[in-house]
Amino acid sequence: MIINRSKHSKGFTLIEVLVAMVILSLSLLAAIKVASAVTRSAIDLQDITIAHWVAMNKVVELRLAKALPRTGRSNGQDEMAGREWRWDILVAETPYPKLREVRVEVKPATDDADAPPTTTVISLISKL
Repeated sequence: MIINRSKHSKGFTLIEVLVAMVILSLSLLAAIKVASAVTRSAIDLQDITIAHWVAMNKVVELRLAKALPRTGRSNGQDEMAGREWRWDILVAETPYPKLREVRVEVKPATDDADAPPTTTVISLISKL
């Protein structure tokens, strides 16, 4: 039996299919990597925003107090957006007796104690 093959066969060779599959898999891998980075950035931004709210709440509490905050360090935990957040407040004197510098650092309560804060807010508080 003689098989008659024409010079112009139709379809792709196995090598062409494999090359196309490699190109497709590399492009899909790059797309997944980009989507993962975008998701991670959104999660980080959410954490920073909530931590900032916690810090600003602490600053507002100090501003609403009847007296200037005492110098020194204090810390505690608050719940915000269904999560626990650890805050550290450092109150320092300034060259002006009726003005205090307040530094509030906030991070998730689940983080290691030595982990850097998620956000830091520095404010000046005065009582006239």
